[in-house]
Amino acid sequence: MIKIIYIILLLLSFSIKADQNSPKLDSYFKELLVADNITKQNVIVEKIWEEWLKTENLEIEKIMNIMPYFFQTQNYEEAVDSLSYVIKLDPMFAEGYNKRATIYFMMGEYEKSMKDIKATLSLEPRHFGALDGMSRILIYFGKYNEALKTYDEMKKLMPNDKTLDMKIDRLNSLIYDNA
Repeated sequence: MIKIIYIILLLLSFSIKADQNSPKLDSYFKELLVADNITKQNVIVEKIWEEWLKTENLEIEKIMNIMPYFFQTQNYEEAVDSLSYVIKLDPMFAEGYNKRATIYFMMGEYEKSMKDIKATLSLEPRHFGALDGMSRILIYFGKYNEALKTYDEMKKLMPNDKTLDMKIDRLNSLIYDNA
């Protein structure tokens, strides 16, 4: 009986943890490659975000669940502290770095944001949110060609994204205007 309980607990522990290591992500990213309209794409993107946010650590889950409050109230310092704690609890949880990168970006702390974006991408190279943030920072610093390369990486993940096409078009105009 104890062996059965142990096996069940072991199986549950594998199915609970998700984040960037979720086995579902590969199929979602394959679906994203062929999503031919915005509605399908948005559904898949939401599923990917849900997987990235999953964690087996209840403390991390609670902190991640209150992040919208920090964004709405612009309580960025407390958000950074909370996300730093998340990263301390699980340094392999990519979404902790990604959310902190977003907060740093909103604070105008672009170097810190870029550092966390790179940490996110080292854990989840397909993180289109981090890639988008990286492009925005590169544009801010006038590194247009690097930003374009980053958008090209995003395009490999979501080739039919019309919003991404518009960003690339605007960036190409910016590059042309500054040539």
